[in-house]
Amino acid sequence: MFAESADAARLHARWGSIFGAGVVLAILGVLALLNPVNATLVTPILVGWLLIGGGVMEIFGAFMSHDSAGWRLLHGGLGVLYILVGFDLIADPLSGVVTLTVVVGILLMVDGGIRAFKAFSIPERRWLSLTIAVLDFILAFWILSGIPWSGVAIGFFVGLMLMFAGVNWMVTGWSARNMGNLSGGAPA
Repeated sequence: MFAESADAARLHARWGSIFGAGVVLAILGVLALLNPVNATLVTPILVGWLLIGGGVMEIFGAFMSHDSAGWRLLHGGLGVLYILVGFDLIADPLSGVVTLTVVVGILLMVDGGIRAFKAFSIPERRWLSLTIAVLDFILAFWILSGIPWSGVAIGFFVGLMLMFAGVNWMVTGWSARNMGNLSGGAPA
């Protein structure tokens, strides 16, 4: 019980930061939706930097690990591969857009297949699962059939996800603000 109230007090004390982060994310999402072409071109660069950071951490982890030499070599090799792919995405973001577009299209097809299978094997909410599966297949076909022009879909996707994440953080921050009211404290 004490740990829960201590966590609630910490959240309540930081509600403004959480809410502010949500506002920033939502604004970035709206900007990405207003200019999906630039958002699409920036995305592979960000993914590239994330891959480089992940590769460095993978190599660092390989040296620090107490695993067998084979596992350490595998992790080190993966780290080098991450770094190479990251630099490739940064050096040529336009082909990175095409690659990310193909990956998103394939992931939508796989997700649609899983949802369709689930719809026939689990009777609850069958129509909802089937509807989402059909939408996944339609989006995958649209994305994969229109490359490179459908690459702009990446910008829309990033914009929507940033906007939804921002709203989620704002709701979380506002809820944390109200935790002080529930525990008898004054709102900040």
